[in-house]
Amino acid sequence: MQLSSVITLLLPFLGALTAVNAQTSDPTYSNDTLVGKPDRLSMDEFETQFRNLCPIWIPEPEVSDGFYYDSTTFIRGGSDGNSPDYLAQVNCLYTTRGAQKNVGFEIVEYLGGSIANEGI
Repeated sequence: MQLSSVITLLLPFLGALTAVNAQTSDPTYSNDTLVGKPDRLSMDEFETQFRNLCPIWIPEPEVSDGFYYDSTTFIRGGSDGNSPDYLAQVNCLYTTRGAQKNVGFEIVEYLGGSIANEGI
């Protein structure tokens, strides 16, 4: 197989990885993130801990330019409601003047969860 054929075959996979990476590494990404719950927690425990941590994840700023807590989203299951015992769509949004920051995945990662793939 020629190198150009291998590269052509790998391009769709690299594009998918880039999209997932952009979703998790861009702190201004304000859409919900599909995640897998931590193995050590039930879904109820995961939701409770996520909801408790979200409003306090970033301390209140001492100046007016800092990020302020805005909202929490925790929806069990994937986009079609599949796997509600294992998957959730989450968002923990903070806002400031003209900017938003989603720290949902930081919290999920702290709790031991991970980015999920709808194919799970």
